[in-house]
Amino acid sequence: MSVSKVYIILFFVVLWSSYSVSYVPPRFEMKRLSTKPIISSWDKNSEFLYNYNSAFMPMIDDPNAITLLVRVQDLLNDAETIYNVGPSKIAVAQSIDNNYLKYSHITQENIIIDIDEDYQSLGAEDPRVVLFNGTYYLFYTAVSKIPSGDWRAQLALATCENNCLTKQNWNYHGPLFPDVFWCKSGSLLIHNDTHRYLFFNDSNIAIAQTKDLIHYNLTNNYLLRTRSDSFDSELVEAGPEPLKLSDENYLFLYNSARRANIANPKPGWSLEYNLGWTILNGENPTEILARSNQPIFSPELDWEKCDNTSSEWANRGLTPLVIFVEGWKKTAQDTFLVWYQGCDSTMGLAELKVYFPLSSSANISTSVLVYLLIVFRLCFSFFN
Repeated sequence: MSVSKVYIILFFVVLWSSYSVSYVPPRFEMKRLSTKPIISSWDKNSEFLYNYNSAFMPMIDDPNAITLLVRVQDLLNDAETIYNVGPSKIAVAQSIDNNYLKYSHITQENIIIDIDEDYQSLGAEDPRVVLFNGTYYLFYTAVSKIPSGDWRAQLALATCENNCLTKQNWNYHGPLFPDVFWCKSGSLLIHNDTHRYLFFNDSNIAIAQTKDLIHYNLTNNYLLRTRSDSFDSELVEAGPEPLKLSDENYLFLYNSARRANIANPKPGWSLEYNLGWTILNGENPTEILARSNQPIFSPELDWEKCDNTSSEWANRGLTPLVIFVEGWKKTAQDTFLVWYQGCDSTMGLAELKVYFPLSSSANISTSVLVYLLIVFRLCFSFFN
């Protein structure tokens, strides 16, 4: 082998070693923008007792507007405890201040998804919405009972194109997977014209695919599974739609649960819900580049814990020890507003910032790898 070839090989070995094929994840910082709920019936923000699990709905004609789709719920007429709740519905709330901490009063007139179909006769829950080419795609959980009396949850879809703050303009498409008895919590990722994914369910997060955004096919593959030795040992459930980071990969937030055994007033309740993250490959979003080892957000305030130490909130929270995310908005590069709920009862607001290492040499994309290989081949051929 000639000396020239040896130098070429050594040069590319050094260049290659300056990169790491493994992904080096960024650092996350999430802080509350208010220590009080931003939507709460106890603050007279709603005529419904429980207001939670809100999705962010971007407005076509006003990109600065903040509109939320809120899961609302009341007690049954014959309720004996705060845990005897009736069907959920999905309502609209709009920000009325510049800090996004105050919202319009929620009433029955603000309902856009009601319990007016057999498959959702006992509830329309947990909205997640995506705006694409002028159409809103709203995924939610439709709840019913089968003749045997067993509860059934089905992931359903509704769409709207015009005047979407009113109920009559939404079109129901029904359950996405009629043959699946229990499925919920759908998060849509439109990667390109041919790769469109729905991440869904609440034990492990499964993957479905779609071409027209209306009909979905199961893949029998999973994006995320629970981990027995981690904060997500009992449950993983989709957050809002994945969004691009400055490194061109996707950030996907997910909700999780672990066994906590913290004293609380709800009979038989022993879980704690926290927020986790994954980085999805920007070129193949079903590939996970990194996943959180610890939650980035956990119940801390009284209205997020609702446990035996939470004063009046111990008697208010529908589900203790829960924070849960279904809506967010990108406000700047690697910066997001995140709406979250506390105790299945109220809504809060936080800001999430993502910080990448100052040196980008720790990462190498597929395109850079291909480029280096081509240059290496050309140089090697030149001296051959």
